[in-house]
Amino acid sequence: MPTRDAHSGNHVGRTQAAAMLGISVSHLDRLYGERATNGFPERVDGTRWRTDDIAAFQLPRDKARRVASAAVDRSGDPDELVNTTTVAHMLGYQSVDSLQGRNRIWPLLLERVDDESLTPTGRKRRRWRRRTVWEIADSRTGQGAPHTGRPRATPHGHPDRSGDPDELVGAAEAARVLGYNHPTALPDEVLRQADEDTTGPKGRHRRKWKRATLWTILDQSEQRR
Repeated sequence: MPTRDAHSGNHVGRTQAAAMLGISVSHLDRLYGERATNGFPERVDGTRWRTDDIAAFQLPRDKARRVASAAVDRSGDPDELVNTTTVAHMLGYQSVDSLQGRNRIWPLLLERVDDESLTPTGRKRRRWRRRTVWEIADSRTGQGAPHTGRPRATPHGHPDRSGDPDELVGAAEAARVLGYNHPTALPDEVLRQADEDTTGPKGRHRRKWKRATLWTILDQSEQRR
């Protein structure tokens, strides 16, 4: 809890400030070290911050999420099927080339194609409902300008290490175990570590993970913090 004294008012230390922001202490230290560029508040006595200053600080990832969300075109009929070019424009990209390739949102789109058919030349024609595109856009966090690739959402729930280590589970359960709020938020590194990866008739990936694999991913994540 914040501390109070007659001379300095409400103040918080590193642990309390990190808890207020919902981040680790190491993340807090990194933000403070980069305060010249991110606007993190200065300490008032060398060790503590004003509570109001911490409460008012906006995490860079939250700023970026709002920027990314604002860049998405949310007009039109939610059930209208749109092609890849329209999807790219909806997400704020100038061309399909910027959307495809190594862009992290492209695999998400491929997993949730709403309509797929072949053109007379044998090429795949994929279409998505506008609501699907909006849902995928909401599952990611933004970084930088809308014309760059953006990483997926970070975990919000509580990791779960219970159950049979060899049990194979689908994307929904994997997301829950890892603390993500939706299967579409699973990052590329998690998708790559699936123990089973099959492709359905429409090209959708059906991935499964052993619980032990997911626990290993949790360990890797904790080591990076």
